[in-house]
Amino acid sequence: CILELLPNTELVHICKYSSRDRSEQALIQRFRGDGVSYKAKLIGIDEVTATRGDKLCQDSMMKLKGIAASARSKGNHKQRIFLTVSFGGIKIYDERSGVLQHQHSVHEISYIAKDTRDHRAFGYVCGKKGNHKFVAIKTSHSAEPVILDLRDLFTLVYDIKQREESQEKAQKDKHCEQAIYQTILEDETDDPVYQVRVCQSHLTQA
Repeated sequence: CILELLPNTELVHICKYSSRDRSEQALIQRFRGDGVSYKAKLIGIDEVTATRGDKLCQDSMMKLKGIAASARSKGNHKQRIFLTVSFGGIKIYDERSGVLQHQHSVHEISYIAKDTRDHRAFGYVCGKKGNHKFVAIKTSHSAEPVILDLRDLFTLVYDIKQREESQEKAQKDKHCEQAIYQTILEDETDDPVYQVRVCQSHLTQA
């Protein structure tokens, strides 16, 4: 199941996890600071040629699982990690040492994919222009809560950004209107007819 991180994405198959409070205030509280933490294993990281795509993600997931299986047969197991989902994006820490291994900001993540063959596996495409990677993760339980958190985080960030841009535009429009009004007012005071009218008003009062 491939899920592009867009605000209108509908995750019908994970609606059973959506009973929690998902108001904006609750989500802000949920994702601030260190955010939400999940235990998992790092399947692997693969360089990819695009920012999104069903086949791209599935092929990369299968490739990384194959590499992991080969390593396991030689006694090398997947790295145990815990990942956090917050306003800082996704952070991956080594479970044993607690050292930060990888960090990908919200704006770097362009696609998220859930492995249809494994309910505990998912991955995401991240990176900057010309340098993208697919990060494959295996969670200790179902991956669906993580995907829901990511969807909520991206929607929240998008909504906040849209609101800020709207408020900024409204403020600019207001300043523009004030400038135009001031210009019109200055033009009127320079108008000889206006000056005569003001002069006559003063004479009448005198």
